[in-house]
Amino acid sequence: MIKKRIWSVMTLSLGVVLVATAMSGCKRGGQELDPGFTTDTTEQTGGTTYTDTGSGDGLPDVDLAQLLFESGSQYGLQTVYFGFDSSGLTPEAMQTLRDNVEKIRQVPDVMIQLAGHCDERGTQEYNLALGERRALAVREYLIQLGVPASRMVTISYGKEFPAVDGSTESAYAMNRRVEFNRAQY
Repeated sequence: MIKKRIWSVMTLSLGVVLVATAMSGCKRGGQELDPGFTTDTTEQTGGTTYTDTGSGDGLPDVDLAQLLFESGSQYGLQTVYFGFDSSGLTPEAMQTLRDNVEKIRQVPDVMIQLAGHCDERGTQEYNLALGERRALAVREYLIQLGVPASRMVTISYGKEFPAVDGSTESAYAMNRRVEFNRAQY
């Protein structure tokens, strides 16, 4: 467990260094970022905040909380998928959640929204209820893994926001999910 934790911290640290190194040469408005200048680049980078680290190295701090919610990022929280008409967690979903817990623990002040989704089959009412059961199943498992209940909120979108358009089995499978979003206070 300690080795896994150390590996997780080392992996996240390496990612932070890589992102910081890559972003240190970025331009903003046609001008290089001044290492001694504090600037908020939310509009340009989707939420990453650059500030002087105080270490004199000129590298920006990286908003670790923002990394949790970067889609497609290896540091981001991964989506959990469900079987047809089911809110039961598969072994793959449980492994994904165990991996997510390691990331969640590294940013303890962030509230997380668990958003349940369904494919297009079924009525709106049925899918809203199924999406809620899926979000609650994820929440309960995360609580068992040690994530405080006070850090999570659930919501169901039913079939309203498909991840993939289409009426194929593969599209349906991608739409039966719980996504992790940053909760707004």
